[in-house]
Formats: sequence, structure tokens, C-alpha cells
Amino acid sequence: MVNNDKRTPFELDLLANAQSLICTKPPIPWAYETSIAANGVLACGWDHEENIVLISGSGYSVTEPITGRRLHRERDVDETYDRMSDDRLTFQLPQGTISIFGFEAGDGIHMTADGWQVEVIYPWWPRATVVLDYLYTTNYTYLKNATAIDLQRLDGMIKCGFSPSGKHLIIMGSGGALIYSRKG
Repeated sequence: MVNNDKRTPFELDLLANAQSLICTKPPIPWAYETSIAANGVLACGWDHEENIVLISGSGYSVTEPITGRRLHRERDVDETYDRMSDDRLTFQLPQGTISIFGFEAGDGIHMTADGWQVEVIYPWWPRATVVLDYLYTTNYTYLKNATAIDLQRLDGMIKCGFSPSGKHLIIMGSGGALIYSRKG
């Protein structure tokens, strides 16, 4: 029998570690959870006050990340697309231009200044797993203490990123978004 597996023993061990992660809630200090149900989400970003801007095929909304209170909802699809740059990296709000990321272009902030890292991995490809890890630990080992986040109703392609201050984390799928915010 011919072994066509191109993976090294290290890679196979890493895959086994990733597959052994149990999906759960993020660790302390990520105490606040907000879920935004939506359909056809394309992109998201943070306004200048770090509220969530969620852009879909049916308009856009601005939501406060900790309370989940919707601050604004625009249902005009043409206006929404007119506000998006051609390269899909920025979005024009009435208060100014913001950076966005999503399925068609751009990627979120994956590390905070104080050492938290978020990443989408595929140990059960094509199913996505989002892992949150704290890198500033003694003898850090990749995935050793990582938390696989329960994506609840999100499936398919997943994007994620921290807010510019690192106080909030968004996990976005076409069916909406999960937001985790730090306590304090």
C-alpha cells in the first residue's frame, strides 16, 4: 500500500490537536456576547466609536457591540452598494469612511496589542473553526491553550477580526455575526 499523505508527523500531530478542541464560549475576559441574525452578510467593520457595521445584500446596520442595540438600519440596497468602495475595503458612513472586511475583499485585525489572537482554521474541512488564543504566555505552544469558539448558527465561510482598540471581537458568517467584548 502506498502512502500518499504529504503531511509530516508534526503536521499530523497539529491536526490531531486542532481536531481535539471542544467548541465553547471564549475565556475571561471575553464576558459579553451579542448575536446579530442577518441574511446574506457580505462584509463588516467598526465605525469610529467601535460600533459594528454589518453590510448585507439587503442594506446595512450599525449595532452597539455589548448591548446589541441597533443604532441605525438602512434598507436601500443601491445606497448601500454606492457607499462601498470598488475594492470593497472601505465603506462610507455619514460620519466618515471606515475600513471593512468580508467575503469579497479584506481581512480583519487578527491580533490585539496585548496578545490575543484570533484565527479561522479548518481541522474538519470544509467546516470552519475559530480559535482564540493568548500568545503572551511562558513557553507558548500553538493551539495548546487555544479556545475553539462555538459558532452557534454561523456556518459556511467565516471571517473574524478585533476592533481597532482590541476590546471587541466579531465573527461573521453569511447568516449574521457573533460579537464578544471584554469586561472592563
